[in-house]
Amino acid sequence: MRRQLELFETGFNRLTVFLAMLVAASIGLITLLIPLNLFLIKFELGSMWWLYEGVEYALYIGVFIGAPWVLQQGAHVRVDVLVTALPRWISDRLERTLDIAGAALCLLLCYYGVRATLVEFEDGTLPDKGLRIANFYMTAVFAFSFLTLAVEFVLRFLRAGKPATGTATARSKAGF
Repeated sequence: MRRQLELFETGFNRLTVFLAMLVAASIGLITLLIPLNLFLIKFELGSMWWLYEGVEYALYIGVFIGAPWVLQQGAHVRVDVLVTALPRWISDRLERTLDIAGAALCLLLCYYGVRATLVEFEDGTLPDKGLRIANFYMTAVFAFSFLTLAVEFVLRFLRAGKPATGTATARSKAGF
């Protein structure tokens, strides 16, 4: 059983890194396309009319699909005032309790996202924009991201109390 869990965690870590790379690539593409669009407009060669709404969609998707990687790296916003003030054994228990609470909350949001996705799909709802991507795609991203966040919280719970690994070392270097 331990071997299967390690294989699952390795595969999940690869997925989160791949998703983070997609987010990074989309941000890089945005930084190239915006000046290109301004150049096209300035010299009256046309424009990429869809660009700003595309950027909006890319940022929405990027925030959601990149969140599990950020959590995995420990680069998310944390306030450790209580955890650092408590004795080690109590703070460890608190961390594990919060990991389970985080997983439960993410599963609840995933459930909500799946329900919203099904409703949006059945209704065929489209946004009132120039670049019209069906709403159910956006709510599916929401549901998927909270599922992956729940998995990461469970993996954090399972990793708690184990000797430091490369991921734990990365956590200490992440953030500001």
